[in-house]
Amino acid sequence: MSGYIEGKINTKQYSLIPMCYDEMISEDNPVRVLEAFVDSLDMKELNFKNSDRKTNLAGRPSYNPKDLLKLYLYGYFNGIRSSRKLARECERNIEVFWLINELKPDFRTISDFRKDNINNMKSVFKEFSILCDSLNLVGKEIVAIDGSKFRANNGRRKNYTKWKLDKQIKYYEENIQKYMDILDKEDGEERDNKINITKEEIQNKIAEAKQRIKELGSVKEEVEKNGEISITDPDARHMKTSNNGTDISHNVQISVDNKSDLVIALDVTNNPADQGQLSNMAIKSKEELGVEKLTALADKGYWNGEEIKKCEKANITTIVSNPEEPGNKGYKKSDFKYNKEQDYYLCPMGQILHRTGHKEIKYINRKACKECPNREKCTRNKSGRDIRVTKNEAYLERARKRQLENMDLYKQRQMIVEHVFGTIKRDLGYTYFLLRGNEKVKGESFMHFLIYNIKRVCNIKQIKDIIEEIKAQKAGNYLKSFTIISCFLFWKKTQVLKIH
Repeated sequence: MSGYIEGKINTKQYSLIPMCYDEMISEDNPVRVLEAFVDSLDMKELNFKNSDRKTNLAGRPSYNPKDLLKLYLYGYFNGIRSSRKLARECERNIEVFWLINELKPDFRTISDFRKDNINNMKSVFKEFSILCDSLNLVGKEIVAIDGSKFRANNGRRKNYTKWKLDKQIKYYEENIQKYMDILDKEDGEERDNKINITKEEIQNKIAEAKQRIKELGSVKEEVEKNGEISITDPDARHMKTSNNGTDISHNVQISVDNKSDLVIALDVTNNPADQGQLSNMAIKSKEELGVEKLTALADKGYWNGEEIKKCEKANITTIVSNPEEPGNKGYKKSDFKYNKEQDYYLCPMGQILHRTGHKEIKYINRKACKECPNREKCTRNKSGRDIRVTKNEAYLERARKRQLENMDLYKQRQMIVEHVFGTIKRDLGYTYFLLRGNEKVKGESFMHFLIYNIKRVCNIKQIKDIIEEIKAQKAGNYLKSFTIISCFLFWKKTQVLKIH
């Protein structure tokens, strides 16, 4: 005896008992959920390519899209996104052997499947959301909304702004002038012997610089039109990131239900600011949940009167943190008391500010400001202090009051939504996108957050319970389809009898 724990088999010897992959996969392995979930999907209804093989029997048979979807879900579940790495897993991973019956598609087949079907991931995401609802994991009352920047498949050098273009054009123009000066010296026989470069090489460098200026000139027209342009991924933009730096990114918006912290809705935008996304995400969440009313939590980045107004009209209660007011203590806008009956503001010094203006409403009292001893604490405006009121001021005022009355609920926002991005980026490693263009990036985002939801459900529920629910749903769908077909056939038979 060697004194060590030893293996039970000799790997170089044939075994009389054949291996059974199913016995190697434990009953509580999440890969069983992936298999059951994909098997329950109607690929034709979800519009996957090659889902209906009967329509095209010519040529070499294609892979079943269910097998390729299982492979992709398994890869993303384990942080493997590269098609080449997934192809390698098909050669060596026992879980993959079991999941796709030892199929070994090459990396191009795997890559093409993602490219051709990435827009269908939204439908797959919805199907799993229905399963989460049937497992009673969705509260449908409160959602938290937040956004995060994910790096785009576009290098910094392939992103241009007006300032960056002007700097590069100036650099090449200076280079051309420098080479022209060298040519002039050479023609006048004053060339510096230290410059070890031929006349032909100088002329080539001048031609290259002129060509580069021409290329940048064509890009400049697009930049002046759009303000910024990315060459590799046209929908990506230069954005500030959470590490106090900047990167070429997409802004991913998500809405998370508070009961089990599952992602309900998502969107991708190239606008760096979250300010215009509140109503978009809140209304998407309400539609996905299929409810009449909803409460949405969001941080101060979403503070916008027009957005809060849209939410109120959609029967969505918003609890949004309002940004800290500018100004000195005691002289902020909130320190000016509004008299609704007589329509005026009372300043901290007891002076009345009267309403003026039509397009832009503001309240002023120039005479009182001129004689005020605390004017420097109140304003730097030479004309005096004015209180500006937007057309959505009433909605903002109600939102401020709601947030103060529901501080305990608002404090849950971070716990509900922010850890989701942390899990996606730190645990799964999805800090950047492989695909380009807003639609494909959105499809890839649905894949990311689908995997998050699957992992979350597997942590909350037992694997066998999830699989049983999937099978029950599948059986229910078959029964529903059978009932619809039976009713149709009965109706058709009655129509025939009426004719005769």
